[in-house]
Amino acid sequence: MRRARNLLLTIISAALFALFLDKAPELLNGYWQRILNLIAINAILALSLNLIYGMTGMFSLGHAGFMAIGAYVSALLILTPAQKNAMWILEDIYPWLLHVNTPFIISIIIAGLVAAFFGWLIALPVLRLGGDYLGIATLGFAEIIRILITNTPRLTNGSLGLKGIPAHTTLFMSWGCLAIVLLCMVCMLQSNFGGVMKAVRDDEVATKMMGINTFRVKVLAFTLGCFGGGLGGALMGNLITTIDPRMFMITQTYNILMIIVVGGLGSVTGSLIGSVLVTTMLEWLRFVENPITIGSINIPGIPGMRMVIFSLLLIVVIIFRREGIMGMREFSWDIFFPKRKAKPKESDSYSGPVLEVKNLCLKFGGLTAIEDLSFNINHGQIIGLIGPNGAGKTSAFNVISGFYKPTSGEIKFMGHQIGGLRPDQVCRAGIARTFQNIRLFGNESVIRNVMVGARIRQKYSWWMTLLPFIFTDVIREDSTVRARALEFLSQLGLEDVAHEKASSLPYGAQRRLEIARALATSPKFLLLDEPAAGMNPQESEELMKFIRRLRDEFDLTILLIEHDMKVVMNVCDYIQVLDQGVHIAQGTPEEIKANPRVVEAYLGKGAA
Repeated sequence: MRRARNLLLTIISAALFALFLDKAPELLNGYWQRILNLIAINAILALSLNLIYGMTGMFSLGHAGFMAIGAYVSALLILTPAQKNAMWILEDIYPWLLHVNTPFIISIIIAGLVAAFFGWLIALPVLRLGGDYLGIATLGFAEIIRILITNTPRLTNGSLGLKGIPAHTTLFMSWGCLAIVLLCMVCMLQSNFGGVMKAVRDDEVATKMMGINTFRVKVLAFTLGCFGGGLGGALMGNLITTIDPRMFMITQTYNILMIIVVGGLGSVTGSLIGSVLVTTMLEWLRFVENPITIGSINIPGIPGMRMVIFSLLLIVVIIFRREGIMGMREFSWDIFFPKRKAKPKESDSYSGPVLEVKNLCLKFGGLTAIEDLSFNINHGQIIGLIGPNGAGKTSAFNVISGFYKPTSGEIKFMGHQIGGLRPDQVCRAGIARTFQNIRLFGNESVIRNVMVGARIRQKYSWWMTLLPFIFTDVIREDSTVRARALEFLSQLGLEDVAHEKASSLPYGAQRRLEIARALATSPKFLLLDEPAAGMNPQESEELMKFIRRLRDEFDLTILLIEHDMKVVMNVCDYIQVLDQGVHIAQGTPEEIKANPRVVEAYLGKGAA
């Protein structure tokens, strides 16, 4: 009922705005119509860059380059042969390009696709960088594009630019393109795939352990963002009807970043609000660049002063509201209606060892982290992996889960070799893990965290999320995943906080949430890394019961690292002991207690 109401209100609002656009030529002069066009175009550009930076967490400064690609591709496709002959005066245009002429709609689609193609080419090598390095690399790409445009006169007319471009960017065209981009983006972000993108932003390592190939997700987000950059550049070129390389300097990217920062990094609504505010403010502040007379005081116009004032206003926003106007929140019609409390909702046939580790070695240069480690784990066992600090326990977990490639040796899971696979491949095979330091997607809701874990078992492709009303598998699968996630939360006592932010939960609840997220990947084998860390004795007692319940209710085999010997001795069926990377003992808890080598490893020779 709530969704139907919200959809109806959205349709009514869109219809009223379309009616306004239809009457705008009669109500507004050309100047204000131009500002409306600029708002729509800037919103497309902000949404596309927000997809890269705000939603997926990749710091990119190259958007001006993709705008340039889109603007030039579209212009070259719609200029007539006569215009091209008259414009190319330094060198002749390429003959194959002279008679190319397409409709405007086709030209902007091709412009977006060409920009996306270049974005994909850039993403493959550059996205292996991160943080500031990624920003510098993309900034360099934008400058390379601008220089190439300047120095390829037969293709782009060089520094002379292109003039007389048909003014096809009307109000309905620019706002229609924005509506399509907005619809596709909202549909994608509301799907579970959208949750995966935000998970990559919040914690890439934890996302890998959910079985997600994070590099593919980042490449896809970057490519889609570049498509939006090319589309916005094409619309911009057809609005101002003249383009040249100097238009696409780094300041263009900064303007888009300002919109995102003002509106809210990671918010679709924020991008729209920021586009309106920044575009209108930049236009309104033009008066400070003209001479001003106040009584007997004459203030001369200072070129560039509006950017100084706007930058000061931006600094104020960053100081007093760093997250922007919307933060990561989105507009919803629900704010106008009273909230209702959510109603709580009430093995393979393989017979060999589940996990086989044989002669496993891991070396970092001259340092040996693990040396000749061998052990087997059978179905349904709870195995403890213990040892003093620096014994190599976490290194063993990282090799099994795919974060490190073994130097030598074998790791077999359900009879299949998994040593050397990526973390997402290991997760798909049926192994999930938690972390010693909790790694949740703190900005996302509790239920979204769990749904990210289920993504690897879903069959729909990312592109179906752009049009879910056509590809109904998206809605059906996401509904199933949401229901399953609520079941996990109910079983772990978290159903009442399903829609709270994960970062707002107390420590013990965050531990359970991390386990729920791991369970959502449908694992057969669970790696628990110090689950009792930071717990008091009562919480540890509850944890022991919880681990046994996990094994029994979910038919799991569990390997856990733990320093709390009470937990290890009371919950584990069998224990493996490491010391300085060497496997020194194995046995039942009683045998391990009495083993002199184990006592020596923990307490020294005198104690042994």
